[in-house]
Amino acid sequence: MGKLFPPFKVDIAGALCVPSALRDARSRYQGGQISQQTLRAVENAEIRSLIERLRSEGVRIVTDGGFRSYDFLEAWEGIRRKGDAGAPSGKELEVTGRIGLLHHPILDDFAFLAANASDDVLPKQHIPSPGKVLMRILRETDAGCMKSVYPDLNILLDDLAAAYKKLLEGLYEAGCRYIQFEGVKSMLTDEAARLNNRVLRERPEGLFVAFHAATDMLIRLRGADAYFLDYDCGICDRSRLLWFVHEREAVFGFVLSYYPDEEELDELQAKMEEVLNYIPVKHLTLCLPDADNLLNPSEEDEEKQWKTVGLAKDMADRIFPV
Repeated sequence: MGKLFPPFKVDIAGALCVPSALRDARSRYQGGQISQQTLRAVENAEIRSLIERLRSEGVRIVTDGGFRSYDFLEAWEGIRRKGDAGAPSGKELEVTGRIGLLHHPILDDFAFLAANASDDVLPKQHIPSPGKVLMRILRETDAGCMKSVYPDLNILLDDLAAAYKKLLEGLYEAGCRYIQFEGVKSMLTDEAARLNNRVLRERPEGLFVAFHAATDMLIRLRGADAYFLDYDCGICDRSRLLWFVHEREAVFGFVLSYYPDEEELDELQAKMEEVLNYIPVKHLTLCLPDADNLLNPSEEDEEKQWKTVGLAKDMADRIFPV
C-alpha cells in the first residue's frame, strides 16, 4: 500500500452499482429468509469480485463499492434507531447519552478491503462527512431528547470531533492512507462547516482526504487534499466553480452525473480543458459517476458503469501527458 498515493488519473467518487446477487441477498435478508452472516458472506464475495474487476480494468483505486448494508451511525455509543411506536414523524434517531465511538465496523471493513487488495492498487475508504452526520443527528432526533443530553450544541460538536478523530486514527493504524468524506446535498450550517474543518485539521498526518460535495459546501472547507465536484450537472454555477478551483492549491476531481456515450467524449474533453486553464494537469482527477444517484441500479446500469470506466481511461489518455 505504501507504493501508491493519490492523486490518480481516474478515481472513484462514490458508490458503485450493487450487483444483482447482492440485491437479491438483501431482499432475502429483509424478508427473513437468510441470516445476517449469510448476507455478509455475499457482500464479501461481491467486494472481492469488485476489487479484481477494478484492478483488471486498470483502475488504481479499489473500494468496497458501498456494498455494506449497515447504517454508519449504528455502531456509535449514545445513539440508536428509535422504535416506530410513538416516534415523531421523521425523527428516527434517539440520543441516549453522550455520543462517542466504540470499535466501529468500518475498521473491520477496511481490514477486509486491504487484505484482498494487491500491492498495485490502493484501498480507499468512503465515510459520511462530520457535517453530514451532525445534520442528520439534528434532523432525525427529537429536539427535547437532544436538549436533555446536549443543552449546548458546542458539546455535541466536541464529542463528534473526538469520535471522528478516534475513527480516523484507527483507520490510519490499520494502514488506510486515503479517505473520502461524503458531504450533504442540502444547505450546510455554520456549525457543520466548522466541524468539517476541525476534523480535517486534527486528522493523522499523512492521511490524504478527498471531500465530495456540492460547490456551495466545498467553498467553506479548509484543509482537504482533494475536492470532488459534480462538474457537469445542470445546477452547477460554472463561473463560481472555476473561481473556486483557482483559489485552491489542491487536487480537483470532476464527477460526471451520468454514464456518457462515446459521442460525448469531445464535449467532456472540452470541459476538462476549460478547467486546465486554471489548474495544472497534475491536480486534476477524472471521477466515475456516483451510483447513489440511481434509486435502484439495474444490470443495464451496471453495464453502463463498466463501459464508463473504459471511457474514463480513454479520456485520461487524451488529457494527461504520458
